[in-house]
Amino acid sequence: MDAGASYCAACGAPQLARTTPESQYTDFLDGISDRTASVLCYIPVFGVIPAIVFLASQKFRGNVRVRFNAFQSVYLFVAWLIVSSAMPVLILGVPGWGMEHVFVEALKIVIFGCWIYLLIKAAHQEQVRLPILGDLAARSTSEQL
Repeated sequence: MDAGASYCAACGAPQLARTTPESQYTDFLDGISDRTASVLCYIPVFGVIPAIVFLASQKFRGNVRVRFNAFQSVYLFVAWLIVSSAMPVLILGVPGWGMEHVFVEALKIVIFGCWIYLLIKAAHQEQVRLPILGDLAARSTSEQL
């Protein structure tokens, strides 16, 4: 009997549809909407992980909104790394470290606030472009398509 046949060749009885093992497995991103993907990109500090996954996934390759949010999230994370890791090292050699420390902490709070603001805007399906990082994200999105 042929595996793809609808009826039995010997008796003519209808055959039940058989599923192949490949068809029961789906991509784990199939259940994620564009809105959810955009929101996941902006989870403070840890949102860079889903952002990179969405940038690498086939499902969101042509989705400009999700890719823009993912790129902007990655660039915001890079800014966070620069402010939290590189700036304190550079400032340690400068005399009068107290005021510079306040400046670095204020920048961290601003970046964290940007993450929360962008997360809320993404949840409302509004696209916000940060001044410098948004331009970089838009350029990266257009170059990658």
